[in-house]
Amino acid sequence: MNQHIKLFEEWLNEKRPAGAPKWKDSDAPDAEGRFRDLGIKDLAAWLIKTRDGDLKKISGSLTQQVVFNRKEDPEYAEKMEKVRKEVYKQLGRKDLLDK
Repeated sequence: MNQHIKLFEEWLNEKRPAGAPKWKDSDAPDAEGRFRDLGIKDLAAWLIKTRDGDLKKISGSLTQQVVFNRKEDPEYAEKMEKVRKEVYKQLGRKDLLDK
């Protein structure tokens, strides 16, 4: 058991590659399958509510879903882009919708 702890500590203390971002835990609640289960409008509303309308946090969550799924599940990635547009609508960000 001590060997496992030692290996884990070594891994934690490894130097990050140059330019690599520092790890930051999200303060947003666990989605618990909502990204897949909710419809576009409901997911947009949930993201706005749980991220206090912070467009940067919402966009980051959606971008992560797109990047990690665009090759294996392009339909899901497209859904996330539609959710992004719906978030813009619900937040009244016409300036972003026109882009």
